[in-house]
Amino acid sequence: MRILLNKYTLIGGLITALLLGFYAFLLLNGMQFESSANSTPSAGLTVIAAASVPTKDMSLLSETATPTPMPITTDQNGFGIGRYVQISGTGGAGLRIREGAGTSYSVNFIANESEVFKVIGGPVTTDDITWYQLVAPYDDSRTGWASAEYLTIIEGQQ
Repeated sequence: MRILLNKYTLIGGLITALLLGFYAFLLLNGMQFESSANSTPSAGLTVIAAASVPTKDMSLLSETATPTPMPITTDQNGFGIGRYVQISGTGGAGLRIREGAGTSYSVNFIANESEVFKVIGGPVTTDDITWYQLVAPYDDSRTGWASAEYLTIIEGQQ
């Protein structure tokens, strides 16, 4: 019985030592976590002096004239540089917009019926057709020459 008592005492002491060690481990980690959670982070600030002191820009205080837009001059057809026109009368087939003023020039693209363009050149008469150079106001790559026969001026422009 004495051997058994020593055996159980030894096992009980070992279990107690393990539990105390585990408790100490948890206690120390909890204290370390608590101290890091309560600490306030700090940042350093380094001031770098400017090489020169900026001066006031007096040009912002002067008044500049706003350019007055030039009135659009129109030709006998009512077309003019800067006016907006709409493709019409193609029966839905669209209008060939060409590389130059004339039917001998290649077609850049087909403009849709009712599509709006800005007149940027012309008039040029070739092949008994009056041509105007157009550009799409939303896409500068959509540009070329079109027959005036299929162009309608958009009213309300000055």
